[in-house]
Amino acid sequence: MRGQTRGFGKPALRAAVLPVVLAAAFLAVLASPGAVQAQTGSGEQLRAYIERTDELLDWASGLVADTNSEQARMVLEQAQTIQRRATALMERGRLLESFAVARRARDATWHAVRLAREAASLEERIRLRAERFADQHSQLLDRARDAGDQRALELLQRAGEQARRSQERFQQGDLELAWNLLEHAEELLRRAARVLAQGVWPERLRLEIERTHSLVEDAGERLGANAPAAAAALLAEAEDALARAEEASAQGDPGRALQMAGLARRLAQRAIAQVEPNADGAGVTRLLERFDERAGAVAEAVLSSGNEPAQQAFARARAQRDGAAQALVEGHAEIALRQVRAAHDLLDQVERMLR
Repeated sequence: MRGQTRGFGKPALRAAVLPVVLAAAFLAVLASPGAVQAQTGSGEQLRAYIERTDELLDWASGLVADTNSEQARMVLEQAQTIQRRATALMERGRLLESFAVARRARDATWHAVRLAREAASLEERIRLRAERFADQHSQLLDRARDAGDQRALELLQRAGEQARRSQERFQQGDLELAWNLLEHAEELLRRAARVLAQGVWPERLRLEIERTHSLVEDAGERLGANAPAAAAALLAEAEDALARAEEASAQGDPGRALQMAGLARRLAQRAIAQVEPNADGAGVTRLLERFDERAGAVAEAVLSSGNEPAQQAFARARAQRDGAAQALVEGHAEIALRQVRAAHDLLDQVERMLR
């Protein structure tokens, strides 16, 4: 398995101690009266050190390849270049120079390993944060369209652009910038939520939270005590989002409350989808996911097109999609299937109108 260093013992300790031991050995040999004869022995020690560094480089290459860190890749390439110099110096009999260069290669290799391990952790955090952003962005976009709030739509469009830039940087291996761009996108999302919250009435908020309560409770009853781990985890996240919605409502932040209530409903629906026993339910879930991908790809073009028929068809497609999701949760797979197919048909019309 990649990431295991069989035969390396404690890498950090060995990397620190072995160069000192070898250096002392080389100096002792070269300072002795029989230095010429001892060159063979010191050369064998150096060759062993370089061979172990080659093994370390091979292992590190697999670790770096499993991450998306451009910085780790560059440092590893530098280590490989330095190691080739060390090998060439050794073959020309320049042992002390070779040893000094080999130490640099080993140090650079461990630096690349540290960067790769840090990147692996950051990659996962970025993926989870991007998924959370996509959920919240989709919900707020629906609300902004329903309200016809141009200011909120503008903020959401800018948030989507920042998220796309973050994804591009992520794919290029610039993880720190990807993280920062995603933070900016989330701030724009919060601003859009505050703009939309200005028109939210207390009664509407109360009904939204009550509806969410019912859906989460229904999901818990349908899953039961022996639910699969994945479904139980999704339900726990739904309950947590609902608690945050109630907390935000109590603190007078209706925008945040609606946002968290919507997230709780979607998580509860996903939890139920995990235990759907029939193929129809699973098929509808896949069609819903595919619709969300397609709709997300054309949403910006629809909003900026000024094409009113396309915008109306897009709104109807979204309504059909939401109806399908609700029907699926209520156990009406056939109705859900018809509605999600209608949603895709409407989306086809939208794409033709935009050509």
